[in-house]
Amino acid sequence: MRPKTAYTAHHVVRYPIIMPTSPVLPVADCRRHLLSMLDTVFRDLGFRDEAWLARALDAAGQRYDELTGVRDRRGFDAVRSLTASRISLIDEDDLTYTIDLSDLARRLREACGSQLARVHQRLVTVLQQSDLEPEMSPLAPETACEALRALAEAADLPAQAREQLLVRAEPPLRHALTRLYTELDARLAAAGVAPPAPRQNTTPSQTRRANTAGQSDDLGALRQQLARQSGAPAASTAGVDPTRLAEALERLEARLAGTVPGDAHELRLGLREIAGLLTPDRALAIDIVDALFQVIADDTALPTALRQPLASLHTPTLRRALRQPDLVDDANSPVLKLLDSTVRLAYALPASRHTAVLPRLGGTLEELAGAPDLDAAHCGRAQATVDLLLAELTNLFAEQLAEHAVAAARAERKELALQSASNAINAMLQTDTHPVLVTLLERFWVQALAQAAQHRERDDRLWRARLDTAHRLIRSAPGETDAAERAVLLRALPALVGELRSGLTELGLDEDTVSRALAPCMELHSAVVRGAILPPIRHTAIQRPPALRTTPEGLLVFQHNGHVSSAPALPAAWSACVEGDRVALNLPDGTVFEGVLAGRTPKGLMRLLLAPNDGRVLVVSLRALATLAAANRLTLGRPDLSRRAAERLRAGRATPA
Repeated sequence: MRPKTAYTAHHVVRYPIIMPTSPVLPVADCRRHLLSMLDTVFRDLGFRDEAWLARALDAAGQRYDELTGVRDRRGFDAVRSLTASRISLIDEDDLTYTIDLSDLARRLREACGSQLARVHQRLVTVLQQSDLEPEMSPLAPETACEALRALAEAADLPAQAREQLLVRAEPPLRHALTRLYTELDARLAAAGVAPPAPRQNTTPSQTRRANTAGQSDDLGALRQQLARQSGAPAASTAGVDPTRLAEALERLEARLAGTVPGDAHELRLGLREIAGLLTPDRALAIDIVDALFQVIADDTALPTALRQPLASLHTPTLRRALRQPDLVDDANSPVLKLLDSTVRLAYALPASRHTAVLPRLGGTLEELAGAPDLDAAHCGRAQATVDLLLAELTNLFAEQLAEHAVAAARAERKELALQSASNAINAMLQTDTHPVLVTLLERFWVQALAQAAQHRERDDRLWRARLDTAHRLIRSAPGETDAAERAVLLRALPALVGELRSGLTELGLDEDTVSRALAPCMELHSAVVRGAILPPIRHTAIQRPPALRTTPEGLLVFQHNGHVSSAPALPAAWSACVEGDRVALNLPDGTVFEGVLAGRTPKGLMRLLLAPNDGRVLVVSLRALATLAAANRLTLGRPDLSRRAAERLRAGRATPA
C-alpha cells in the first residue's frame, strides 16, 4: 500500500494508511488524512513554500482540534463567535473575502453533503457529541476554508489574487473532499466505528424516511414473531406425509387460481381443506403474500393500467410461497425487489408517458405471471426491464423540465443573491447592534445587497459599496459617545443617509416608502448626536416564511424573498433522496404538492420537483425545504410495500374476527 503524507507544523512525515483499532485514535487519524489532502491540493495549486503550507495546515489543525475537543472544546458557538469578532475588525476587502469564503464552504458542503454526513455520523460516535451538526464537523469544508484563509495571509496575497484563489481552489477541493469523506467513512467502518443509533424524537418526515430505509425486513420479522406467538414451530411439522402435503398444496393452488388479491373467503376455504397438513410457516406465508397484494390493490396512487398486471402475480407468488415460506422475508428477495421497483417506477412516471411505458411494463409482469415458477432467473429477466425503465426516468424528467430551465436558473440567481446578502448581514451584525439598525438591514438593505449581488460576477463595485454602507450603518449608533465622536458622526451621517436613500430608491421604492423606512434610523441618529441615552429595545428577528409564486412560464417557485437570520438544517433523510423519490410539500396556500425529485438547478441551491399526475413543475430552495421540514410540512418517500403489508397484517390480527 502506498504511504500517505502527514504534516506537522514544520516538517513532513510518512505513514501507512492503517486505521487503528482504538476508539480514540480515529480522531487523530482523520486529522492526518485531512491535512495530507489539503497539502496535496495546495501544492497542486502552485504553493510550494513550506512556511506558507505549514501555516495553512496549522490553521486547519487548530479548527479540527477545537471542534474535537483535543485543544479546547469551545464548540459551535465559540468558533462562530471567533468569525464574528474577526469580521468586526477587518477592512472592506477582508470583509468581502470572509463572506466569499463562507459561500465557498457552503457550496462545497452541498456538493459533498451525503459523503460528509456518513463520515460525520461515525465521527460523532467517537466524539460522543450527538448534537454536532455536519456543518460544524471537524472535517467540514469550513476547516479547508480556514486553511485557505491562512494560506492567503501567509502568502500575503492582494485582494484580487485571494478572490482568484477561491475560484481556482473550488474544483480540486470539491473532488478531494468527496474522496476524503468516502475513504474515511470506509476506514472508520472497517475500524468498527458505527453511527449512533437514531434518535427517538425525529420529525414525522424523518420518521417516514427512516422507516422506509430501516424496516425492509418487516415481513420476515413479523412472520417469525407470529410464529412464536402461535406456539407452533416455524419449520415444517415432522411426520407430515410429503406426498399428501404436495397434493394438498396443488388443490389449494387450483382454488386460488383466478382469485383476486385479498379474496379471504377463497383463501379460508382452501386453507380449511388442508389445515391438518399446512405447517404454521406456510399458513403465515400465505397470509403475508395476500396482505402484500391487497396493499397493491388498494393503492390509489398506482396507475389503473398497471393494476391487473400486478394482480396477475398474486397466485404465482402464493404458489411459490407455499413451497418457500420465507419468499418475501428479505427486501432483496427477487419477488419483493421486483414489486417494490415496479411500484416506484409507476409512482414517478409522468402521466404523459403512461401510454408509451405502461403497456411494456404490464406485458413484462404478465409474461412473468405465466412463467412456470417465480424463481430468481425469471424474476431477474423482468427486473432487468424495470431497471432499464427506471434508468430512463432521468431522460424523461429532463424532457419535462427543459421548458422551465431558464426560469429555474433565474430563480436560483435570486436565491444565490439573497443568500449572499443574508450571509453578509449575519456576518456583520454584532450583539450590540441597535435593533433599529438591524431592522433596517434585515427588512430593506438586504434587498439592496441582493440587487448588487446579482451583478457581482460582472462588476462587484456596487456590491462592495453597499457592503461598506451596511458596515458603516452598524457602527453609526454606538452605545456611548463623547463630544468628539459625536462630531465625527455628525459629519458622516449625511453621506451615509444619502447612500441608504439612493440604494432603496434603486429598488423601485417610492419616496414616501423610503422616508418611512429610514425614519426610525434617523430618529436614532438624532438621539445619538444629542448624546441622549438610548433606551433598551428588544429586537425580534425577522423570520419571513418562504413564498409561493408562479412565473410567466408556468413554473411554480417556492423560496424566501427576504432576509433569513438562520435556517434550520435539512433532515438527515434528505441525503438519501434520489431522483424519482416522492417529495410532498404542504404549501402556504393550503395545497399539497405531490411530486417526485426530478432535478437540480446548476449551482445546486434549488431542487426541481415534478408532479407526475399533471406535469406541474415546482422549483424549491433548500432553505425553503428545511423550513418546511422544521414545521413538519415536508414528507419524503413512501413506506415500502413490505412495511405497509406488515402494518396491514398486524392490524388485521389485532382486530377481533
